[in-house]
Amino acid sequence: MKNIIEFIKTLPNEIYDVFLFVFAVLLGTGYKVAKQNEKGMKITFRKMLTEGLMSFFIALIVFAVFDQFLNFNKLFTYMMCSLAGSMSSLFHSKLEDLLNYLFEAAKKKINQLLKIQ
Repeated sequence: MKNIIEFIKTLPNEIYDVFLFVFAVLLGTGYKVAKQNEKGMKITFRKMLTEGLMSFFIALIVFAVFDQFLNFNKLFTYMMCSLAGSMSSLFHSKLEDLLNYLFEAAKKKINQLLKIQ
């Protein structure tokens, strides 16, 4: 019987990359949950699942940028995904601020255009 590492290494490279990506994201999520636990926040299964999904989507965006557009090394890309997964709340809040700014700017422009006519 092969151990799990030998089994994973025999898989095609694409599937092997998916395992590494998921592992890196889980490490980032675990770090984030551990930090929240240290701060006294109660950790529930629902909270962990929410953090995992949020981290996964942020890490997927980071993977697309670093791997597909910038063509960085795979290990560096996975570690950036892990880092982004652990900081997904920060990314989420900054993205929310950006969207709020864009909508407010669009609203002001529309109001200016309507006042002119």
